[in-house]
Amino acid sequence: MDEQSRYRATGSLFLLAVGVICLPMLLDGEGMAPLVIAPLSVPQVLPEVAALDEVAPNSDLPSRVSELKAQVDDTGFYTDSGARAGEPVLTVPDSETRIWAVQVASFKDAERAVKLREQLRLEGYEAFLSTLRRDDEVLHRVAVGPLLSETDAQQMRDALTLIVEQPARLMAFTN
Repeated sequence: MDEQSRYRATGSLFLLAVGVICLPMLLDGEGMAPLVIAPLSVPQVLPEVAALDEVAPNSDLPSRVSELKAQVDDTGFYTDSGARAGEPVLTVPDSETRIWAVQVASFKDAERAVKLREQLRLEGYEAFLSTLRRDDEVLHRVAVGPLLSETDAQQMRDALTLIVEQPARLMAFTN
């Protein structure tokens, strides 16, 4: 038997088997019994809800919101430090500084800051951006941190100064 005849015979047997299995199911006439679902009952009387004496419980939340609004200007920068709200705040360190960061560079162009941050991240540093507004100028600062030791921060500053080939600065880190 040649190959083409074998394919025809196999196909014919397959179709015959499908017909033997499926035709009785299609032609038995009974089909599936319909499923009867009872209608849902809807209550005619709605439950009563007791009226609240006050809209919200007494809290200091409205006063705290007002305080925060007073600290941030219309463009989203803190009025005292100039940092963008929600981003890490970098300030000049003082004797109370407990958390440190190393500011590597600052740029007027956000894209340059992002590129440097990504480069530092690829080299294994925990780099981040901190946006600062001075007068009408917005600066995008690239920094590494936070660090809990001033000694570690100084060593990091020295290493980063060599990498970016410009002096890095120690900064106090808050958020």
